[in-house]
Amino acid sequence: MSTKSLVLAAVALAAGLGGGIAYERFASPHEQTAEAIAEKKILYWVAPMDPNYRRDAPGKSPMGMDLIPVYEGEAPGADAGSADDAGVVRLSPAVVNNIGVRTGSVYRAAFGDDIRTVGYVALDEDRTSHVHVRKDGWIERLRVRSLGAEVARGDLLFEFFSPELAVASWEYVREMERGSAGMTGGARAKLKALGLADRQIEEIKATGKPADRIRVYAPQDGVLVQLGVGEGMYIRPDQTLMTLSDLSSVWVIADIFESDSGKVAPGMVAEARLDHLPNDVWRGTVDYVYPELDPVTRTLRVRLRFPNPVLKLRPNMFAAITLKTPPRDDVLVVPSEAVIRTGHSDRVVLAVGEGRFKPVPVTVGGEWNGLAEILGGVTAGDRVVLSGQFLIDSEASLNAGFARMEAPADHGGEPHATPAVVAETDATLNAIDPVARTINATHGPLPAIGWPGMTMDFAVDEGVDLGGLAAGAPVLLGIGRDAAGTFIAARVTPKTEATQ
Repeated sequence: MSTKSLVLAAVALAAGLGGGIAYERFASPHEQTAEAIAEKKILYWVAPMDPNYRRDAPGKSPMGMDLIPVYEGEAPGADAGSADDAGVVRLSPAVVNNIGVRTGSVYRAAFGDDIRTVGYVALDEDRTSHVHVRKDGWIERLRVRSLGAEVARGDLLFEFFSPELAVASWEYVREMERGSAGMTGGARAKLKALGLADRQIEEIKATGKPADRIRVYAPQDGVLVQLGVGEGMYIRPDQTLMTLSDLSSVWVIADIFESDSGKVAPGMVAEARLDHLPNDVWRGTVDYVYPELDPVTRTLRVRLRFPNPVLKLRPNMFAAITLKTPPRDDVLVVPSEAVIRTGHSDRVVLAVGEGRFKPVPVTVGGEWNGLAEILGGVTAGDRVVLSGQFLIDSEASLNAGFARMEAPADHGGEPHATPAVVAETDATLNAIDPVARTINATHGPLPAIGWPGMTMDFAVDEGVDLGGLAAGAPVLLGIGRDAAGTFIAARVTPKTEATQ
């Protein structure tokens, strides 16, 4: 045999082996188990991309794809032999691997109730002073002229002239010259009452000369955060001339939701973070809980105190706040990623074994450090799906819808409640499937629910009689919602009857 023939034979053998392996690995279950399938009964045919599209015989889907058969025992809800099996989804190991299903345990752990909110930095009023004068006058020498200037207690802030204070200082000098101790004490007290500092009074006493200007000194260490005067201005007692604040300690005013208000108490540990300093964390305490709830925002104001030694926390900055609560022991939890939140209810998907999964409703408490507190619905030791749960939950909802169509629930003799019609339009019936209770119809626009005119399939409410309907007939189509919130045909009335 030639070399070329040997090569061709080897290639043919490899191709045969590869094809056999591929056929064995990728052939559909229907092809691999032909003998078993022959013993099963085909219930109906469905579109590969739309399980709602059912037919009694092979054919093409609206997308042009071949319909696939659904065999006895494979229909949604077919294995629901008990209430516990309702809504169960069965997946092969290959599907579980393809959609990346991960599971975790429901367990008990220590669980904190941290409160997260936002707040703004404010001056610590316990370390803030406002400067006023007690008599009218004119600023004649302003020593501190710029906002942000740092001053120490006793530093001269400004000097001002006040006619009444000048007269009072002359009276004090005159009384000293007379040598009357009693009268001198009264004049000194008058100067004190008018706001003259002790050091200036002592200076008048030592020199025997009245003061031309009254000096005002800083009452504390701090930063000038408000300046309301300028050189030569006329000033009055009702004016706030300056505000000094010690910024080495600041307040943060935060708003707490009403639902969390019962968890807040003075002395709680608080943490603050700023967006522009993501690596810095300030730790402080809850200083005061305000007594009133805001009637508009339904929030409770809380005052926090933070040390600020390097002055990075500046008044009016926004901060992200975390209030730390002591962890509670033995709390039933799941990883937060396992919870499916719909806005109306919360669910998790249980892994019940042997490739079976079941969505169950749960009551969720708070969340903390990637954990969600579970108040009801599952027990410790259950396995929940952490990834891929949305696909499984969607499949379960679809299966439940099929089960409702195929095996209506026993209402115990109570009459069926037909869904209310929320939109109505003229339509033409294209096809009717009395077994699956579905219709295909071409309908006009439905402004009430925002639908344009289109051709589509509808599940039909069990209260609608399909016996008097025929394909191609004009009808008045009423759209409603079933118990699951899905739009269905709630009323289908032949046009001839509707116009009578």
